Amino acid sequence: MTDHPLLHNRGIQVKVPGTSANIGPGFDAFGLAFNLYNSFTFMEKDDGKLTIRGVSRKYQGTNNLVYCAMQRVFNRVHHYPKGLYIYTETGVPVSRGLGSSATCIVGGLVGANALCGSPLSQDELFDIAVDMEGHPDNIAPAMFGGLVCSIGSHQHYQYIKKEVADSFAFHLIVPDFELSTKAARAALPNNIPRKDGVFNVAHATMTYLALSEGRPDILKNSMNDKLHEPYRKHLIRSFDAVKRTALRYGALGVCISGAGPTMLAITQKNNLSAFSEHMRDYLSKKEPNWLYYDLSPDNEGTTIDFNVEVDL
Repeated sequence: MTDHPLLHNRGIQVKVPGTSANIGPGFDAFGLAFNLYNSFTFMEKDDGKLTIRGVSRKYQGTNNLVYCAMQRVFNRVHHYPKGLYIYTETGVPVSRGLGSSATCIVGGLVGANALCGSPLSQDELFDIAVDMEGHPDNIAPAMFGGLVCSIGSHQHYQYIKKEVADSFAFHLIVPDFELSTKAARAALPNNIPRKDGVFNVAHATMTYLALSEGRPDILKNSMNDKLHEPYRKHLIRSFDAVKRTALRYGALGVCISGAGPTMLAITQKNNLSAFSEHMRDYLSKKEPNWLYYDLSPDNEGTTIDFNVEVDL
């Protein structure tokens, strides 16, 4: 996450990447940032009003998640703006397993911290963000970029970030329906066989190293999961058919992005164009209302522009 001195009397824009959690076997531990963004513009005002733009009317009040995140910082540092302007430019699909809520939390925290002169450290903001979200797998890559593995307790979280090798291409297949995290969580069993836990530990480790070290030969065998995909895939229409098709066209691995319903496919970059052409053609015939993205990793994370003109 980049940081710079605050220019007073100017709006601040915070750009936060969308993310994919789990990456197959890295259940509740791995997260990856993409070049798909939500942007948030902030400015303090003297009129005593909260003005929120760029979202539907029901989110233009104090229930707005970005605003709620900002309040966590304001209360922590005892800074209370008379009025506040928030504008959201949405580029990350909502409720599709791409970390949209994480972008709102991170955007609000980072924006509020910047308005206050950046009194809180990145680690402090990270802990607040995870406390709000409930888990770090989307928060960490949204803040720091790259491929991130996180651990921690309710008090403090730690992470290790790796940049993704340039030899991979990433493809998001976004269904035309939402899937709540609550429903996806409810599909999981309370207990798992020991052999499935061992399987995932080994495959998650190899997936993390394969992505950071550029090992397609490893990734082709490691992106398999036994902890969540077998129990959630029935919630995603056409999951098995789409996964089989993507593998047939050269995907190294295919998984559920976060809690779903979005699917993530990873290919070698030299196969990007051919894979994309085949998948777009397939989806246009089988699921014409689904969205498809060819993306690259975002290794930078959240960025701040301190000198943005605000049009009220």
